[in-house]
Amino acid sequence: MNKFAKYGVITMIVAATGLTAVGASASGKDERGHCDRAEMRDRFAERDLNLTADEVRTLMEAKLIMRGEERLKVGQVAEKDADTYLVDIVTVDDSLVRQVEIDRDSGFPSGHKPFRK
Repeated sequence: MNKFAKYGVITMIVAATGLTAVGASASGKDERGHCDRAEMRDRFAERDLNLTADEVRTLMEAKLIMRGEERLKVGQVAEKDADTYLVDIVTVDDSLVRQVEIDRDSGFPSGHKPFRK
């Protein structure tokens, strides 16, 4: 996947997982009529990104940057199974903070998979 495609995937995931949730109301739409977070996840869940380990690393690094986590970084990225990567989030001195399972097809954490039809 080329550099521009990676940036497109990162932008898409960031928009789906966080930015659209700001100001969401009980109706599922914000004051501008935009979809809520769950609806956006469902839309992106239908895509089969088939991410590589390097792409998952890039995605997780982007998430840490977007959250302003200056003391954290991405450690080891390993394939758990055919559908999942295990990503170590570590401190700058390489102490393990947590391990996250990322779905290869959606790029979302495995425990937060959107409903797939």
